[in-house]
Amino acid sequence: MRYAHALLVAAALVFRTAGAADADRLVELVNDYRSAPRSCEGRQTGGVGPLAPRAVLARGENPSRTDALDAALKRAGYNAARLQWIVVSGPSNATDAMALLKQRYCGPLLNAQFADIGIARDGNTWRIVLARPLLSGDLDDWRNAGREIVRLTNAARAHVRTCGDRRFRAAPPLQWNDRLGAAALAHSRDMATHNYFAHSGRDGRTVGDRAVREKYSWNRIGENIATGQSSPKEVVASWLASPEHCANIMEPAFAEMGAAYFVNPKSDTVIYWTQVFGRAKATRAPPQGSRQKP
Repeated sequence: MRYAHALLVAAALVFRTAGAADADRLVELVNDYRSAPRSCEGRQTGGVGPLAPRAVLARGENPSRTDALDAALKRAGYNAARLQWIVVSGPSNATDAMALLKQRYCGPLLNAQFADIGIARDGNTWRIVLARPLLSGDLDDWRNAGREIVRLTNAARAHVRTCGDRRFRAAPPLQWNDRLGAAALAHSRDMATHNYFAHSGRDGRTVGDRAVREKYSWNRIGENIATGQSSPKEVVASWLASPEHCANIMEPAFAEMGAAYFVNPKSDTVIYWTQVFGRAKATRAPPQGSRQKP
């Protein structure tokens, strides 16, 4: 397992889980920051996948060493393949905390190896835990996992939701589509096999091209991708915690979707997820367009 710490503070300091609004806002800001290309530590980085909020990562006392945090997480049932924690002091709100994090810790924030995040707060001191879980051996096959993603997506669409600064009404449920599922599987397989993370494939094709290749004639198309999450529940949570991914999930113009994962233990982040949304040309919809977020 790989782990690191960013700042040590007194081991006796007890953190409380940040208030729901504080935590949700900071996670949203982190995911928005990760979604676009950035300059960090003298390097240009591409957009990386969103992080899933995990309450287990925000519990307990602040450890004196990261291996102590790892042991505490194992006792709570979370087995980390990679783990890092950051502590910042001074900010009184999530916006100011994010500004300080970007200034001091752009490297960890933009590290594609992380898939989950937990946030705890004690007054104006914030602890951010970044992690990637070990992949369990009981993950269902890609079709069943994809259908579970449809179920979780529809559960999200059933309620009014705010994605960043956009407010969405409840949207009609999406139907599973085998061709969109095949397009999702093809892209997840290609990313996992060739160890990259991007909407454009190695052949330059985008989600619209992949849908057409599977004989899906679309009026509207969109895509979410993610990497490292260990289950459909966690990957949907990561998308909902990212403004642009969340907007894809809540987009009322979409009528169908497919989703899939692919695993390659030799790749950097082991598991790659793709969610493809669509509306076929035969159905009425707003003007043609596409939406995609990493």
